[in-house]
Amino acid sequence: MSDGFYLADTKPIDHDSNVDEAIKACLRIGSGKSFITFAGAGSGKTYSLKNALDFLKNQHSEDFSRRGKKIAVLTFTNNAADEIKDRIEQNPIFAVSTIHSFCWDAIGGFNEDIRKWYLGKIPTDLEELKEKEDKGRAGKASDARKRDIIRLNKKMEWLAQSRSFNYDPNGINSSPNALSHTDVLKIFSNLLTSKPMMMEIIVNKFPFIFIDESQDTNKDVVSAFFELQKAKSYKVVIGLFGDTMQRIFGGGEPELGKTKPSGWTTLDKKMNHRSARRIVGLGNQVRSEDDKRKQFARDGAAEGYVRYFLLSHGVSDKDQVEEKIRETMAEVTGDKDWTDTQSKETAILLLEHKMAGRRLGFGELWDTLSRSEKIKDRIAEGENTELNFFSSIVFPLAEASRKKRRAELMYILRENKSPLLEANVIDTNKNDPLALARVAEHAFRDVVSNDMVSFREVLEILAEHKLLRIPEKLQSFVADLEKTETESDTGQMGAGTEIELEPKERDDSEIDAWAEALETSFFQIEKYKDYIDGNSIFRTHQGVKGNEFERVMVVMDDDEAGGFLFSYEQYFGVKELSKKSQKKRKAGEETGLDRTRRLFYVTSTRAKNSLAHVIYTSDVTKVRESLMDKKLAREGEIIKL
Repeated sequence: MSDGFYLADTKPIDHDSNVDEAIKACLRIGSGKSFITFAGAGSGKTYSLKNALDFLKNQHSEDFSRRGKKIAVLTFTNNAADEIKDRIEQNPIFAVSTIHSFCWDAIGGFNEDIRKWYLGKIPTDLEELKEKEDKGRAGKASDARKRDIIRLNKKMEWLAQSRSFNYDPNGINSSPNALSHTDVLKIFSNLLTSKPMMMEIIVNKFPFIFIDESQDTNKDVVSAFFELQKAKSYKVVIGLFGDTMQRIFGGGEPELGKTKPSGWTTLDKKMNHRSARRIVGLGNQVRSEDDKRKQFARDGAAEGYVRYFLLSHGVSDKDQVEEKIRETMAEVTGDKDWTDTQSKETAILLLEHKMAGRRLGFGELWDTLSRSEKIKDRIAEGENTELNFFSSIVFPLAEASRKKRRAELMYILRENKSPLLEANVIDTNKNDPLALARVAEHAFRDVVSNDMVSFREVLEILAEHKLLRIPEKLQSFVADLEKTETESDTGQMGAGTEIELEPKERDDSEIDAWAEALETSFFQIEKYKDYIDGNSIFRTHQGVKGNEFERVMVVMDDDEAGGFLFSYEQYFGVKELSKKSQKKRKAGEETGLDRTRRLFYVTSTRAKNSLAHVIYTSDVTKVRESLMDKKLAREGEIIKL
């Protein structure tokens, strides 16, 4: 096979300009034309979105401002929203937000509809919990389920009367009336498709709606927008931007790239403006086993470098080996910055966060929590409510308490509405308003002064002294929490009551995961927070989607990762698909092999100029043969260590 096969063809920089023009052709109220734009790695997706927004601003800025209409731009994360805001000129007609924020803005105030949704759903949750409890074994998970059942029954009683609800898309949401992140999406999807008035409100306010990273957007939400467009096609234009090959997180729409609603326009950006020809060619070859979409490199793009380093499992000195690999890449490419692990243009990617956890010191915490699929994605993004409670509130409180920083400690308690600082508590202790808070803080300090203290011990002291409000899902693990709750003489919930308003969207695996995680060392949370905040040399496949780096090293080690969602050993032909996966494949369902292929694509296409894949395997020979057979590597690119 000639080298030309491995190097992407090139096209002029403006090759995709027709796509931007086709998007503009849809951007007319009454056109009935909504669209899906598929944009692979480095294709300038955000550039096309910005062009569309600039076009609409020029067309409608004055009119929309006068009539109170807006152009909605919905993203998957706050970082993505911030990036779009940075790219566009500030204008009141643009409403850039996360999906969660948009959905809450739409349903906020529909208190009676939300209440009825819960009343319809909680009985089903209760039945499922009771069935699991009947079949389950005694233990901590069983105890948690029993408390869940009690709490949900209380909640049904609480919901018998009219209630109001609130939500913070960036918060812990532990207040009595707070909705969960998951429920906001579910309630929005339900109300949008079942209430004609909701549809009318949305299209009247937002004649144009753009959804970025649509492949990762919750599939129920995407489906609801499809229904909205179908019902109001001449009042709203909806534009989806994304790439199904870069779908990383659970909950996205897997069929988005294979099917589309009737009447939607499909557009395909074919340029890769980011990477060298060899790297674009590798991405094309990976996609040849999936959707077969191909990209072109820019005219004048460098050839670039791809190298594979194959090592047997069981290597004990991985840090030294990987340092040597970076030195080899510096020699191969003539780029000395390969040896600078602090360079912002160098990324060292790991297969799983678990690998970073073991290297950085939060492995036990990660191992236990990631066993639940309902938890794993959110802790990977740093967006799990319960873990953020520990990392963003409890850990800073512990540090302030241990170092006796009174002002900082009081600030944290006030900001997080500590029950001990409520007016009724202060009023009952007028001679010494902070007496209870002081006693609680001293007890808390005694506990966190132990470097080996567990999450459970920390949680229990917080609950016992009411120092902080406990997130709903953690309340079930504090055995005596119900005894600390108070009700007024009329049977209404008292001011200090923590009623759990989030239906238990969790299964046994989630309960078991938290039951085990709470027994691990609390101060792992500091290492986890540093990692999630990007204060380490390691990154993961998931964490760099959308980013780009001059040089990328990927470390693939199924044994160290210990996961079950991905398997490079299967992808490279060392292990066969399980019978269960084979059945899924025949049925057209997603398998771990599909997920691994997508991650391999995302990983490979982060690099601008040079890419090193470090593969630890049980069979070096088979991996080498697979790389050659799949046309992922050419002679001279595979290095055996």
